[in-house]
Amino acid sequence: MNPNNRSLITRLRSATARQADHRSRNRRSRAASRRAVALRGGGFTLVELLVATGITVAIVLMLGLMLSSLMSTASRATQRVDAFRDARAALQVMERDLSNLVRTQWNPDPFTNPPPAPCAASAISTTPVTLPAAYFALDNLYSADPAAGNQQLYALVAEKTPASSGDLCAVGYYCAWDTQLHAYSLRRFFRDSTATFAVMQGAGSYAADSVLYMPGPSDPVLAAYVWNFKVTMYDANGTVITTYPCVCDQAAATPIMPPAALEISFNAMSPQAARTVMSVTAGMTDSAAAAYWINMDANLVKPHAYQFRSRINLP
Repeated sequence: MNPNNRSLITRLRSATARQADHRSRNRRSRAASRRAVALRGGGFTLVELLVATGITVAIVLMLGLMLSSLMSTASRATQRVDAFRDARAALQVMERDLSNLVRTQWNPDPFTNPPPAPCAASAISTTPVTLPAAYFALDNLYSADPAAGNQQLYALVAEKTPASSGDLCAVGYYCAWDTQLHAYSLRRFFRDSTATFAVMQGAGSYAADSVLYMPGPSDPVLAAYVWNFKVTMYDANGTVITTYPCVCDQAAATPIMPPAALEISFNAMSPQAARTVMSVTAGMTDSAAAAYWINMDANLVKPHAYQFRSRINLP
């Protein structure tokens, strides 16, 4: 065979072998790619799973913190609404009671020609028609107030009670100090008509305030975390009366002119806000803690406290 032909055949065979080898490598590469695609189509790598788990945990934690914050805010708002609702309800109860004030009846009318100053005795000679009683008392009858920074109000009012023949009841309002919480609460003294009638019968010719009104630890709480209970009295001209204590009537033959109107005010806060104050007073004595409430730092309570106020015209 011609040497040139043999060389050509050799080169052709070598080229064919290289092409066959290249096709074989391409087939193996495509097969490996198909296997990798098949494997990836059936699951995730460990690194991918760890990354996905970390992202999921982070999202769950963020959502949990957001939900906790929202629930805490909602709880604080609910406590604030409940506390202020109780305070408003307490003020409405006072308005209802005092609008039904029952006075001692005298003949002739001791408060005309000329009328005396409110909380002052009449100069007119008169005779009681009904049993004289301390029907209105702005006085500190509840003595368990370590700071004595809250006023107290008591009265005889017309309020029908079950299983009774009359409607003359004794009521009172005052702030009581809670030695466990180190906080004040607004309480209501109430003596129904049957018990009030019995007390007045037993009192003889005159029922004094110390007999009619006997506040104590069993009196129900109208509103918690209430302090600075104040009562401002006004005469018919709108002038403030500064007499304190003021008791109408003070004796069996001494008619006392009652005020024309009262302005009742007090401060209240939510339990959540009160806990901040109670944490400050936790190590104090009762007298020191009570005084702290009465003279509380305005910057500490101003964002959380609200003053309730109402003007009541006496009949």
